Amino acid sequence: MRRSTATTDYLKECMGTALLELMREKPLEKISIEEMTARADVGRSTYFRYFKSKDEVLSFKLRCLWKRYDEAHGLSAGGGGDGPAMMSQILHFCLETRDINDLLYSTGHQNCILDAYLQILSPAEAEDDDVLAYYSSNFAAYALFGIVNAWIVRGYKETPEEMERIMRQSLGGTEDAVKEKAQNRPLS
Repeated sequence: MRRSTATTDYLKECMGTALLELMREKPLEKISIEEMTARADVGRSTYFRYFKSKDEVLSFKLRCLWKRYDEAHGLSAGGGGDGPAMMSQILHFCLETRDINDLLYSTGHQNCILDAYLQILSPAEAEDDDVLAYYSSNFAAYALFGIVNAWIVRGYKETPEEMERIMRQSLGGTEDAVKEKAQNRPLS
């Protein structure tokens, strides 16, 4: 009998939780698959069935945490997933998961955060030929990761609201600078 998606996701998230616990004890590279799956109380085959690397496990865990955060804040229900609102909530989420982010950074696995953002921000039902949606979601994920990366490296000195203002000014400033250059360009 096949497991339900909810059961499978639960088992996969258990591996993520176990892996984060073990990473507090020793480097990721020294954690075996057997050790992780035993701590998670799942079979080794579950890992190999769903993941290619431990980084994928960590990204999945972040996506699970985001899903719960999203549901708790009613973002997806009622169209709350628009760009600015989503970016603001991701900044708040980032602060809420600071201990995990700091662990990933201290162990050199911050790429898991970017991978999670790429999945979170990708259109749920994008058509294969919707090139604009594909590139826009990738642009948003990388831009957001760039801002979040700088914020984390600086030690979260700014509030999420200040970071949101910085993001708006950065993006608006770029657009304004391009317009100003275009307007001041001599005609040939």
